[in-house]
Amino acid sequence: MSTVILTGLDSRTNSDIAENYCQKYGRILNCYLKSNQCTVTFADKHDAEEFIRSSPHRIDSSGYVDATWKKTLNRTSSSHQQQRSDNNNCRLTAHGTREQLEEKNLIEYFSRFGHIRMCLPNATQTAATITFDDRLGYERALKESRHFLNGRSLIVEPYKSTDEFESNKRMKLSDSNQSTSSNVISKLEYEKDQLINEQSRIENQYQERIKFYEYENFQLNEYLKKQQNDFTHQVVQYQYLLKQSLDEILNKDQQIEQLKKENKDIDDLLRQSVHDNEQQQIQLKKREDVHSQTKQKYEEVYKAYIKLKDNCGAQQIIDTPITSSTINVHRPKSSIDNVRKKL
Repeated sequence: MSTVILTGLDSRTNSDIAENYCQKYGRILNCYLKSNQCTVTFADKHDAEEFIRSSPHRIDSSGYVDATWKKTLNRTSSSHQQQRSDNNNCRLTAHGTREQLEEKNLIEYFSRFGHIRMCLPNATQTAATITFDDRLGYERALKESRHFLNGRSLIVEPYKSTDEFESNKRMKLSDSNQSTSSNVISKLEYEKDQLINEQSRIENQYQERIKFYEYENFQLNEYLKKQQNDFTHQVVQYQYLLKQSLDEILNKDQQIEQLKKENKDIDDLLRQSVHDNEQQQIQLKKREDVHSQTKQKYEEVYKAYIKLKDNCGAQQIIDTPITSSTINVHRPKSSIDNVRKKL
């Protein structure tokens, strides 16, 4: 197995695209993508060398990416092991009850021996791990003959490291890996076949979902078309009703204008009749004035006649009656009678 690092990938590139591209050079055991860096593990070292010699690669349309070998971190791991051994040298284990193994109780108790770096209680195992900053506090805690916390005894002992057990386990695993590499490869091939089957199943499911989505989309479009047609029909119907209403309003307006015109004519006739009536009243008044003047003259003539009769004293004149025919006086007709006849 050989591991290769691909750097400078586009953010839109996923692990499937990278794995499909790398399979052109050989069988892939693992493909892990994180941000813009992809880790590819080839089953054969020669395939990985050929892949690196062909670098740079154009996996997607964004540009070319570089392929390099994965670097080992022996120095870092050794420093971690050294730091872990130093921590184990200042670490001890305390056994007691759950109440005793509370973090605040342990820190408060063991702080008198030295500064505590870490306190990890494990109530399920009735044990806790206390790590001091220096070796001096660790030795002080162990020199104490007996420990009491919350009125009960507390068992304190050095921390039992499992590094040797883990190293032996690694050696056994390395030996077993050499003997069972063929089994691992067959298992990986079986898992790959399962993954291919799972991928085909997912693709079929995806196609079914696509068909279902297209069918739903078709149904939705048909429904929208139907709603649009109904809406258009309603709009046309409303427009027709609106046009009828406008026509009725226009007819009403015309009728109102006609009525206004008729009212205006009636007003004009009324004004004309009032004016004619006023003119008739004026003429009537003039005729009454003429009649009164004629009557006054007639009375004056009659008074003169009476006076003349008295002055003459003639018997003939006295015996002869005076009538309207003897006096040639024309009495005008009453203007009131003329007006009544006209009316």
